[in-house]
Amino acid sequence: MSESGFKRILVAVDGSEVSLKAVNHAALLAKHEGAELIALHVVPKPPFEFSGDIAIYYDEARRRAKRWLRDVESTAARHGVGARVEVLVDASSITEAILGYAESNQVELVVTGTRGMTPSRRMLMGSVAIGLVQYASCPVLVVR
Repeated sequence: MSESGFKRILVAVDGSEVSLKAVNHAALLAKHEGAELIALHVVPKPPFEFSGDIAIYYDEARRRAKRWLRDVESTAARHGVGARVEVLVDASSITEAILGYAESNQVELVVTGTRGMTPSRRMLMGSVAIGLVQYASCPVLVVR
């Protein structure tokens, strides 16, 4: 982080309600800091037991993401900031993909929701949020 504030803010999104809340917070911060806002969605490799057509799996994942990525862009626009939307495909680890992207793009703040699309509500934070907090080389804001 520079002395003048954050210059590049990354928000991890997966279409869940809490990730869209994270976008709202990230957009507010980007506006306040005069920072670039990057919304990143990571499509993981298909599960080991997946037996369908991999090309169809990735096409469907992109199609689903496009539906709610428009909401990400409109939320940013509502706060007066533009959002660059990136989709990474075929990641072995969502957490590692986000961390690698953040490092290679000199992100100064990562914003994420407490948990994403996974069904478990018992945990306060999901594994991606925990991994980002533990291993990111920059500050991480976790939104509930």
